[in-house]
Amino acid sequence: MHRKFLVLLSVLFTLYNSLQAQEIRGKIVDSITKKPLPFVNIIYGQSNFGTTTNIDGNFTIDSNTPVKELRLSYLGYKPDTILLNPESANKKLEIKLEAKAYNLEEIVILPGENPANRIINKVVENRDMNNPEKMHSFSFTSYNKMIYKLGKDTLLHIDSTYIKNKLEKKLEKHHLLIIETVNEKEFLYPDKYKEEIVASKISGFSDPIFGLIASQVQSLSFYNDFFEILDKTYLNPISKNSTKRYFFLLEDTMYNEKNDTIFVVSFRPKKGKSFTGLKGFLHINTNKYAVQSVVAEPLEEDKGMLVEIKQNCEFVENKQWFPKELITNITFKEALASSGTEDYDLIALGSSYISNINLNPEVNKKDFNRVEVKIDENATDKSDNYWIDKRIQPLSEVETETYRIIDSISKAEKLEKKLAGLEAFMNLNIPLKCFNLPIVKIIDYNNYEGYRLGLGLMTNDKISKYFSVGGYFGYGFKDKEWKYGGDLILNLHKNSESKLHFAYLNDVVETAGYKFLETMDFTSTEIYRRYMIKDMDLIEKYEVSFSFLSFQYLQTQIFYNQSHITSTNDYTYEKSPTVFINDFTFNEIGLQFRYSYNEKFLQTLKAKYSMGTDYPIFYGNIIRGTNWLDGEYEYTKIEAKITKRFKFKTLGKTSLAATGGLIEGEAPLTKLYNGHGSYISFSIESENSFGTMRLGEFYADRFLSFFFKHDFGNILIKTEKFSPKFAIVTNYGIGSISNKAKHNTGIPVKSFDKGYYESGLLINNILNQSFIGLGFGLFYRYGPYTFLKTADNFAYKMSLTIGL
Repeated sequence: MHRKFLVLLSVLFTLYNSLQAQEIRGKIVDSITKKPLPFVNIIYGQSNFGTTTNIDGNFTIDSNTPVKELRLSYLGYKPDTILLNPESANKKLEIKLEAKAYNLEEIVILPGENPANRIINKVVENRDMNNPEKMHSFSFTSYNKMIYKLGKDTLLHIDSTYIKNKLEKKLEKHHLLIIETVNEKEFLYPDKYKEEIVASKISGFSDPIFGLIASQVQSLSFYNDFFEILDKTYLNPISKNSTKRYFFLLEDTMYNEKNDTIFVVSFRPKKGKSFTGLKGFLHINTNKYAVQSVVAEPLEEDKGMLVEIKQNCEFVENKQWFPKELITNITFKEALASSGTEDYDLIALGSSYISNINLNPEVNKKDFNRVEVKIDENATDKSDNYWIDKRIQPLSEVETETYRIIDSISKAEKLEKKLAGLEAFMNLNIPLKCFNLPIVKIIDYNNYEGYRLGLGLMTNDKISKYFSVGGYFGYGFKDKEWKYGGDLILNLHKNSESKLHFAYLNDVVETAGYKFLETMDFTSTEIYRRYMIKDMDLIEKYEVSFSFLSFQYLQTQIFYNQSHITSTNDYTYEKSPTVFINDFTFNEIGLQFRYSYNEKFLQTLKAKYSMGTDYPIFYGNIIRGTNWLDGEYEYTKIEAKITKRFKFKTLGKTSLAATGGLIEGEAPLTKLYNGHGSYISFSIESENSFGTMRLGEFYADRFLSFFFKHDFGNILIKTEKFSPKFAIVTNYGIGSISNKAKHNTGIPVKSFDKGYYESGLLINNILNQSFIGLGFGLFYRYGPYTFLKTADNFAYKMSLTIGL
């Protein structure tokens, strides 16, 4: 009887506590824009416990004692106190905070050590312990959503009297685009990632290529020295020695029910410090002094683009802090002009929610390869029930309407085909049903041919994914000659990238030029030299080559060719004391390779795109000239190139390149090496070439060149409307040639065996429009090969940079 009484008393006590327990749910938003506010500080109860809103502005408080009020504070907003009544537990609250003027630069720094600096130093000290990318391995699943819509900056600060026009009212009913993906991601220390988009849903499109955007916007970890947003690199406020570069301010202190202290610390670059930095605030949890959440944005607008990132982390399995929610908001200012007087911003709202986190799972190293991100072939086949299960929140009415309207517009306007055409264009092809038209075959230019017009056709996957066949023709308006050629490419094995290539061409080739296993990169200024070339020879060549991926990062090509080359100027080669010729027959067998350790690629269903590497890239050629099949010359050529880029925390970035070559055996000038100059009167600056060296000025049968460029970025001069980027350049080359007497050009052939020196200054981005920057450069040659007339040693350059 006594035991029964105790059990009854226990049940009654539990029931009483449950009646007293209180759950409070709500969402906190900006009072004007209605945008949700993440990580708002909420203090409640007599014990002054605290919590924060999540990344979507939502919060839930479970309390065993009645909560009478919520005390709210948030950086940049007026503090507020919300009084609660008994009905508050039965409904979701919507709380509006009012923004206030806030300027860190107006803060007065008092004598003594800044308490925020002590906190940040502890965070920096514990970076490796809290950084998930310092673990042995992890895996997770993420649901990602990105919404594109139009807006106006004035809409962010409107009052109740603002009257929207017809376009704005229409756009309130639906967005421009919605992208949803489900990704599975694995990591293996130190830097191996494997990510697969297993599900993709895009309004108006079935091709999942847009799905690559939703999850590739910001870095996963906020603990590395540099933080990347849309391929832009920013110095992290919790990098080593960051208190020397950033100003930190302790804004608030709160406590959670686990008795952890949470510090709210704001940050921004110190005055007078010139580097690409961020501003925002951190929530620092004293449990391992980890970053619990962060809100950050670039200190200044970048090319009309505003970016804001948010991250929220949780202490997973009581072992490791790990990102759980990520948000990226991007505004492209005045990206669309309307028919009226207003220009509209393009706004992208991206969010990622991470689940199924597995810490230190067993993973197979062999499962990781060069392709870091790929799309599952069945990614677009998922059912509606699948998406209902994966979404964190159900679709809103506006989002549902977006799918309906954009799907119908896409079908009517055939947007799917236009998207396929855009992707082909990115690969320098214009699609035409079952053919691709290479853009460089339609129009081209150099100083030998002048403008060159023509046409090329190559079959695409619509005919067969196993082979491609085609040809081209072109006409140079300066040399008044036709050129033509053809190709047959057999795709033997996809994973090893094995291809067998048969080619014929009757064309022109640079005199004494050289090339490596490189693809054309339109974001590099190196490509501009090809438009300046003025010394070219006629060539007819038959070639067969086999290319493949021999190791994970080693691309290899083996080739055999026979060519007949004719000099187009007055050059003759002394074959014997009485025989001088200007046409030559060569037979060559060779090996080319490119080694780029840890280079990562992004694989769509149709193409592969390099994401780059932080390591040096090595190129090499080994070529043997033979007397097979009427070959006239026997020689061996060995050529090599190495490139490397370095990033510095506050001083910009450095580019280094070294190139060398030698030929053993005798060969005419066309098989030697020119000095790789790029001087013409007021030309475009071309990196990894000699800007003051005339084209065809020097030749060598063995040479070595070094190219150094340091880009300070805009750290030297930076104003709101004028942000030029300064760069310094220094180049050096040396090369010699034997048997000069055998090469007759009308003037003696010159080598640069005493060493060639030049330096220059570039002021890039003086004029900037979207992703294209125009600037100016000045180069000067000095040393043994200076001209007598001082003015001739200067080269004036226009700089043209493309930043994508």
